[in-house]
Amino acid sequence: RVPQKVTDEWILEILQMKRSWISKKVVQLKEVKIPKPKEFVSGEVFLFIGQNYLLKIQEGYQVGVELSDRYLITTVRPSDTGEKRKEKIQKYLQYWYRSRARERLLEKVERYSKLIGVSSKGLRLGSFKSKWGSCDSRSKLAFNWNLIKAPHAVIDYVVIHELCHILQPNHSKFFWQEVEKYDPAYKEHRAWLKKMAIELQ
Repeated sequence: RVPQKVTDEWILEILQMKRSWISKKVVQLKEVKIPKPKEFVSGEVFLFIGQNYLLKIQEGYQVGVELSDRYLITTVRPSDTGEKRKEKIQKYLQYWYRSRARERLLEKVERYSKLIGVSSKGLRLGSFKSKWGSCDSRSKLAFNWNLIKAPHAVIDYVVIHELCHILQPNHSKFFWQEVEKYDPAYKEHRAWLKKMAIELQ
């Protein structure tokens, strides 16, 4: 996307200037393995806090999801069949993930806020396509609920990253110095997120 006032000539010039970068990105994207869409059936693998769990579907009237050993046990009503069953399983799983994400993120934000010496003004969860977290000018935090599928250390990195924006509302070298104080391995955690982004969605 480009602003309306930008001419075609200028667009072509920009594309020429960025030609090698674009080519490199195209190659990288071709190497990315796109996971096949979930079917929401027993035996499928789902991530939670960096660990794989098997989905186990059972019928009953106490619907919802519970974690038991290495299983995500999801209960659906016997009357929910076909496409409706799939939609219900997806809905129950998303509700479960979002609830766990809110619990863990609230705890982590509270812990790291004290450590960094900052105060946030609320937290919300969303289904963002291209970001894991954000911090606005009023110190309100937002996180992608899919982040709960990542390992603890990676979730910690994102929380630290957003809280450090309260001190440095940019990505200057001073900002990254702040992040490094509280997460010395932030580069590894950032790289892990980039590599695993599609798997987590």
